[in-house]
Amino acid sequence: MQLPLASDVDLDGVARLTEGFSGADLQALLSDAQLEAVHDLLDSENVGKHDKKPVIADALLKSIASKAKRSVSDAEKLRLYDIYSQFLDSKRSVAAQQCCARR
Repeated sequence: MQLPLASDVDLDGVARLTEGFSGADLQALLSDAQLEAVHDLLDSENVGKHDKKPVIADALLKSIASKAKRSVSDAEKLRLYDIYSQFLDSKRSVAAQQCCARR
């Protein structure tokens, strides 16, 4: 289940806190925020009195984001980009050889 973001959520602020995070890191952050929002609602004294649904508030999202860590270091990113670059270069080389062989 996906919970809505509250209208006060500052995504630019969250982006600044999560610079360099991978897509999986961001997905984990939102999953943690959803769980915390549900727990906060269940722990509140107003449970059952209103038909209130949990939402992810700005303060909650930023609190979780400030504690989160990136799963991929800058050094690892550079290593992976280098591997990917080598892969692309080899693909281009094979494509060029195939093109020349057809002539």
